[in-house]
Formats: sequence, C-alpha cells, structure tokens
Amino acid sequence: MPELSPPSVIVIPFAYPDYPSQDVQCQIDASLRALERAGLNVAASAPVMLPDDVAPALQMLRAADYDAIIALVVSWVEAPLFVATLRPFFNEPILLWSHTIFSENGVGLTLGALPAAGVLRETLEEMEARFAFVYGMPEEPTLMESIRTFARVAAARRKLAKARIGLLGYASMGMYTGTIDHTQLRRQLGPEIDHLDQYEVVVRYEKVGDQEVEGWLKEAERWQLGEGVSPDELRKAFRMALAIEQIARERDWDALTIKCQYELSRTFGLAPCVPLSILGDRSVVSCEGDLPLVVSQLILHYLTGEPTSYGDLHNVTATHILLGACGFAPLCYAAAAPVINKHTALYEGLLNSSPYKPGRVTLLRLGARRGRFKLHVAAGDAELPPPFHEVGCPTYPFVNVALDGNVADFMQHVPSQHYAIAYGDVREEIALLCRLLDIELIRD
Repeated sequence: MPELSPPSVIVIPFAYPDYPSQDVQCQIDASLRALERAGLNVAASAPVMLPDDVAPALQMLRAADYDAIIALVVSWVEAPLFVATLRPFFNEPILLWSHTIFSENGVGLTLGALPAAGVLRETLEEMEARFAFVYGMPEEPTLMESIRTFARVAAARRKLAKARIGLLGYASMGMYTGTIDHTQLRRQLGPEIDHLDQYEVVVRYEKVGDQEVEGWLKEAERWQLGEGVSPDELRKAFRMALAIEQIARERDWDALTIKCQYELSRTFGLAPCVPLSILGDRSVVSCEGDLPLVVSQLILHYLTGEPTSYGDLHNVTATHILLGACGFAPLCYAAAAPVINKHTALYEGLLNSSPYKPGRVTLLRLGARRGRFKLHVAAGDAELPPPFHEVGCPTYPFVNVALDGNVADFMQHVPSQHYAIAYGDVREEIALLCRLLDIELIRD
C-alpha cells in the first residue's frame, strides 16, 4: 500500500514585543527544530507581536498548503492580535501550543506564555474554533508525540475532504444502513461519491485476457487452495481484480465498494470476494455497496497508513465479538498463508477463508442520527476464531476480538452489522478527528 506523505504544518509564532528579542527567537527556533525532528513538513511565519505583523501572517496562511496550523505561544500575547490573525481560519485545525518555563544556570525562567494560553484557549473555545491545546517545551518527548498525533489527524481530515470513493452498484440486500446522505457527506466529512453500475466491471472483465494475469498466478503459489479451486478459477479472480483496479485508477478513486449480491455473485457467477481480498493489500476496498462502511475504512487507513478490512457481527459473548465478512479480507491480514476456497451454497466463485492474525485492532463504524454523523469506535485484541461457519458455506475470514470495553454496551450502540477493522489502536485519533469534524463520538 502506498505510504502516506508526512503531515504539513504552518507555524504562526506569537510573542510580546517587550521581552528580549533574542530569548523570544531562541524559543521559536527550538520549537521549529523539534517539529522538523518529529517528521513534520514545517513552514513558519515571522513572529506576530505588533498590529503590523498580522497582515504578513494572514498572507502566508492564505497562500500556504498545510494540514494544520500551529499557533505557537512563546510569551505573553495580546489576544486581539491572535484573533485578528487566526479568526479567518477557525474552521481549520488549529493546535494551540504554549511554552511553559525554560532554564538558565539552573533557574527556571518564564516569558508569560502559559498565562497567555489560558486566555487564548478559552477564547478559541468560546469562538467555536476547531482546535486542541498542548503545553510544554520543545525537548519534551510526550509533547512531540501529542503534536504528531494532532498533525496526523489533521492530515486525515484534509485527505478525507479531497477523497473520491467509487460506488459500483448500490447497497446490497435492502440494507438501509448501507446508504448515505451524499450532500451531508460532502459537507461534513468531504468525500465525493462517484457512482457506476457493476456492469462496468463485467465489460472490463471480459476485455482482460488470461495472458494479462499469468504473472499474478505466481502469487497464488503460496496460497492454501481448497477443493475445487482450479487455475481457471484463479484466473477469473485475477481478471476481475485487474478490471476493478483499472477502473479505480482511471476514475482516481481513493477507495471503492461494490454491490456483489446478487448480480455478480449469482447472475454473473463470479463473486468479487477474492479479487477484493487481493486489492485490499494495496488499496481501500469493500463490498455490498455499504458506503458508511467504506468511509469508516478510509478513515482508519488515513490514520494508520495501513490496509483496512471489515467484518459482519456474528456472535457475542461476555468478553468477545466474532466478526467476519462472507469471503473478503485483505490477504495480508491472514494469520498464515492465505486460505482460498470455493463458494458452495449461496454464491459462485472463490472466497478468502483465512483467519485474521492476532494483534491489537480498532473497530469503527459511521452512522447518522437526526441529520448528523456519528462514529462508533472500540478496540481490543484480535484472536484466532473458534471453529465456525455459515450453514452450507466454507469458513469465512473470521476474527474473534476480546473487547477492551463492555460488550453489552457496545451492542446497544451498533449502527449496522458491518464494522471497519484496522490493526493498531487509534481511538484517541478518532476522538480528535470527531472534534475537528464536529461528529458525535460513541466510544465503547
């Protein structure tokens, strides 16, 4: 999967003109060096200390390309100068970073930054800016980690605003919760939905020759193939994967979901389970035309930089949730060599039967209530699933999650049966993203 670019920040330093200029500049320079060492792309304006400094800072903000603004407070600040500079950008992610004290010859010294931040933090809150507040000196590792997290979340917000999601078909099997308010999505989160019929996949698939995927068959040599999985079946899966990938590239999609049931899985006779499992290693893909789900997967990808999956809720105990889709999961999620079987009862084509590898995971699902979006998030430990399958079907790619929180509470909040899954714990990042996007957070 392509690596995400480092977050970009623009730093606007604020200071007071009556403090020694060398002390002020020393604190600013140390802050900029620390941000660069933290792996951020950094641009900075000259310090804003006087009314004449506001216009140049505004000009730079309007011209710059950035994910977040860092309002750097290194001394006392006149609040009207701060507001005059940043008020036009209160809908952008702003990180208010206040210095505390520094030392010289074993003596703690202050330029009055934290008292100023007390005024500015409340000012931002009362003016309903999209902001977070951190404090500390540049050499503090925990502070830099907090700043990196904010920048990463701000970058995810910006990527969402520019994202294009491909919808091939519509929500499967009458799933009300698989649909979405298109204009609300564009307004509040940002992604565009680009809709095509699944017939586009059929036409493109029929144009892909077997010779175009012969090289892909090498990949299948490491797979564990079930009964009836022939080279011809594998070629069909690879041809569909290539067809979908070509469409996504041409349409400039950042993610996609496809209605598999029942036009592809029965009428056409080729479920896209394995094609999507192949593509899931290198792009954000999903099935059943579930738009809130694929948006959830895209959010997790932008926060982790890793492939994402999803699963249906199949069983709950006092401590665990069993999840699995009916044949899809990125092959890189497999606990061992991928297991590929043939659909037997409900659909035609191949499916991924690989259990998930152990590790920490985040579960996420976008929903809506009274015209506003909400995000339900939880985390836990992925464990190998117990023996289990749907009646008449091969085993699906399952994962048994030992939930950190209360399972009963989680179940009372489910917005749908599908949950996006990603390795790693990004609950704090999700909470911050909800603040920046003004989305209700439900955390279990």
